[in-house]
Amino acid sequence: MTMPTRFKLIAATLAVAALATACGGGGDDPALAGDSSGDAVARYIGTWESDCYSDSGASAKVRADFTKTSPTSFTGNVIAYGYIGTSCSGPSVKDKKILTNMSMNHDGTKEIAGVTADKFAGASDQGNGKVVLYAAGDVLQIGDPDAAKDAEGYPEAFLESKYTVKRKQ
Repeated sequence: MTMPTRFKLIAATLAVAALATACGGGGDDPALAGDSSGDAVARYIGTWESDCYSDSGASAKVRADFTKTSPTSFTGNVIAYGYIGTSCSGPSVKDKKILTNMSMNHDGTKEIAGVTADKFAGASDQGNGKVVLYAAGDVLQIGDPDAAKDAEGYPEAFLESKYTVKRKQ
């Protein structure tokens, strides 16, 4: 599978500060429930949000909703919400669908930065690709799409810690 530039956004758009220019919709939808099973995808199921980022008087945050479809796969959408002002407060004034109709399949594990991360191969309306994820409690680390890749095409490093997302309760 190739990884078009748009699919790399699964990592970058979940947390990159440049999202302040991203973009009507409401980020106030109820959070999806998590999954308490021991399945390979359980720790990733639910709703995740980035911290609010500001830039040039505007602000944005990214929301990812993941729903389990089997013990080894999940579906979901990643949407960026834009706000007037620098605090992501009030209703969002614009939304941008980053990854829609996303379908991810667990493809094993690999060691990165001293932890055992999960490898996922998947597709969305925007393209196909591979990503590495690691969830510890309510924090999700994402493989850096610009990092060196292993022989299978998975990132060898995580995005900087400031680009992690947190589980929405």
